[in-house]
Amino acid sequence: MSELTLARAKKGDVKAFEEIILLYEKLIYSVSYKYMGNAEDAKDVAQESILKIYKNISICKSMDKFKSWAARITSNTAIDFLRKRKVKLEPIDDLPLASPDLPEETAERNETLRAVAKALKMLPEEVRTLIILRDLQGFSYEELAQTLELPLGTVKSKLSRARILMRKTLSELEGGI
Repeated sequence: MSELTLARAKKGDVKAFEEIILLYEKLIYSVSYKYMGNAEDAKDVAQESILKIYKNISICKSMDKFKSWAARITSNTAIDFLRKRKVKLEPIDDLPLASPDLPEETAERNETLRAVAKALKMLPEEVRTLIILRDLQGFSYEELAQTLELPLGTVKSKLSRARILMRKTLSELEGGI
């Protein structure tokens, strides 16, 4: 996507905006779904996020930063949506379960996925956001830094602490099972 397309979108060209959104709508929906845990709410959050992106596109600095900027808007929109409904943040409720080819491995994998989902629900919001964007969405450290508006070193140290807390939470869950 070119900077020219972004410039046109900033001037109100709806077709240019649509071109940009077509490239990022899967990301927006995916981030929404990780937070909301169901398709209906994820669609609502994605739609609201796209409206916010449209209204605020003039502040997006460049196409290089659009992905992280859009993901930040989507994350914030999902969190706001959950706060309004007073629902706890519950990412990845509908984890993909393993195929039934090898029953023992399938059962073990499914149990692990459920434990990860449960542990994520127990973590503080900032920790969940880091883990969702980096480990589930595959954001680079640089994209995380842009999305969260934090220095790269801070992102790396926060993510390191987030993973330690995640391991500790999983360990505690395992001990209580």
